Amino acid sequence: MDTKNSAPKGKHLQANENLVWGIHPVWALLEQAPATINEIYISKGRPNQKIQEIIELCRSEGIKIRFETSLDISSETGGRVNHQGVAARTRATETLSEEAFLALIRKESRPPFLLALDSIQDPHNMGAILRSAAAAGVTGIILPKDRSAPLGGTTAKIAAGALAHLAICLVTNLATFLQKLQKENIWLYGTVKEGGTPVFQTDLTGAVCLVIGNEEKGLRPLVAKQCDFSVTIPMPGSLDSLNASVAAGISLFEVVRQRAETA
Repeated sequence: MDTKNSAPKGKHLQANENLVWGIHPVWALLEQAPATINEIYISKGRPNQKIQEIIELCRSEGIKIRFETSLDISSETGGRVNHQGVAARTRATETLSEEAFLALIRKESRPPFLLALDSIQDPHNMGAILRSAAAAGVTGIILPKDRSAPLGGTTAKIAAGALAHLAICLVTNLATFLQKLQKENIWLYGTVKEGGTPVFQTDLTGAVCLVIGNEEKGLRPLVAKQCDFSVTIPMPGSLDSLNASVAAGISLFEVVRQRAETA
């Protein structure tokens, strides 16, 4: 084999829980949570002004940069992702134990504002919901350990830096943990497709935990049973359902609106 004439090999990466790619998501991480980044991969063949700015940010933060002849990233499903010439290897997302999460709630000087996600398995939905939650200023997020999209890869990319700003608790049994929240005087509001009280007519100004269900099946029966109230987003149009991340965003910012009015 003539090594002199062989094409140089590029870097191949596998999308996983510790990889974020794309110019905007990597930029957001560098600006909002540089301490979460271990190293940055940059393709030599994709120079532009934004990537140059990313390089300068990395150098100012002391983050290792690996310049690759080319960059190739396989998605979770085996396809290729559009990485735009840049990717970041991050540290694993830090999560809180149940005890630490409850201790955090008890320290709050204002009524806690929590979000529980029951079996959100699409990483795009998960990332979008977490980004909305961070923007809404939630106190914390509750996720079941074995029924959720992973907190990395596509989720981290869509969340665009939000993971670093959220207190996240992974629980073994969501229904059981919701009972613990009730003992902390937190009201549970389960979102349902129909049959609940319109969310805009529901008092959400106290200690609140919104519970959002799976993209297709909604809340599991045992989880729904724990909720103190069921709330619905009115839909007078021709469609009768919303994407889980859209429903979560509407509900989250209704809490924000009501709290702002009573502040």
